Amino acid sequence: MTTLVNDLAPGRPARLRVPLGIAAGGGMLLVLLAASALAPWIAPYDPTAQNLNAMLLPPSAAHWFGTDNFGRDVFTRVLYGAAIDLRIGILAVIFPLVFGGLTGGVAGYVGGWADAVVMRTVDVITAVPFTVLVIAIVAFLGPSEANIIIAIGAVDWIIFARLVRGEVLRDKHLEYVDALRALGYSRWRIVLRHLLPNAIPPATVFLASDVVLVILTTAALGFLGLGVRPPAPEWGLMISDGRMFLYNGWWAAAMPGFACMYAGIAFILIGDGLTDLLRIRGQ
Repeated sequence: MTTLVNDLAPGRPARLRVPLGIAAGGGMLLVLLAASALAPWIAPYDPTAQNLNAMLLPPSAAHWFGTDNFGRDVFTRVLYGAAIDLRIGILAVIFPLVFGGLTGGVAGYVGGWADAVVMRTVDVITAVPFTVLVIAIVAFLGPSEANIIIAIGAVDWIIFARLVRGEVLRDKHLEYVDALRALGYSRWRIVLRHLLPNAIPPATVFLASDVVLVILTTAALGFLGLGVRPPAPEWGLMISDGRMFLYNGWWAAAMPGFACMYAGIAFILIGDGLTDLLRIRGQ
């Protein structure tokens, strides 16, 4: 994608335009955030109220996304579910970014036994597939929103640790770092004030994709019955409940599935736009 445009008119400086991916993905995400925040005012029904006289009604003017097997309005539940899945998706990546980035940065700069301990720990955790390990932790702690965030944070930090460590290993031998050492700057100051800020952009790009992974993992946990407890309108739980009615009520599972796909595309576009922006700035 072409994102950097030079204005060739005389006397006017080059301008940096917003990448298309960031604009499109950000717009989609803003719509989803607004819909979830305004759900109590724009949703036509109670998300947990059952109406056994309106079970598995197809999409219509009264029920835009139809109803589920308990007569609950699927559109309403998708709106309320957006708040749950986005909250988990965003909160679950904060600890991995901070802890993983700091751990990887320090390990990469200090080296020696500290780097060996961190990387062997990373190797041990990496040996088990991400989703399998998260499922095991949630199964041990019990299904809840807080435990999902804890489980994902306990596993996901290794990705940021590896990413930031690689950036620090690349930069720590550059001339500006040698100059900082010559000036007597401490290790912590060099890492925190100079090396880590340079490693943040690549980590931020990956962060957008990581939110997608967390949302899909949350949906998978809900599908397996290890996610948010019912009758909460969580997308994975809704898909799990609706899968038994695909023949005569496909919308009960398809609509929350489309919502997961919509959120994933939004964050992927943002990550793609950030990648283009950083690539062009680095030219």
